Amino acid sequence: MRLAALLPVLVWAATAAACGSSPAPKSKGPTDGPGATAGQPADSKAVRPLTHEECEQLGQSITDTCHGTNTRIATIEGWCSDVITGLSVGTWVSDCEKHIKYVDAVCFASTDSVRSMMDCDSAVAR
Repeated sequence: MRLAALLPVLVWAATAAACGSSPAPKSKGPTDGPGATAGQPADSKAVRPLTHEECEQLGQSITDTCHGTNTRIATIEGWCSDVITGLSVGTWVSDCEKHIKYVDAVCFASTDSVRSMMDCDSAVAR
């Protein structure tokens, strides 16, 4: 199933979490204290790492978008070829599992523009 098909669910979940549709459970541990994340559980869905399968799906979705792009802009071609090569040898999925969070996947899934996907990628905390 394409990640893009999950976009409405991902956007709804991110919006619901951001809008506070349900109260956040009381934090248990070191996240208590000053700051924007105080009172939020450490395993909040928005910041959870992607699973291996989710990373593979995200990589395939990016690859599909890259193949559907008719552009000759070197930065886009270079980024796409890096993702495609990394996906084929497994390094992209490994990096994804370590660094890409659920909220990042929502960013990628929210667009069909390679340039916007590159912006999502640059926002990933590595």
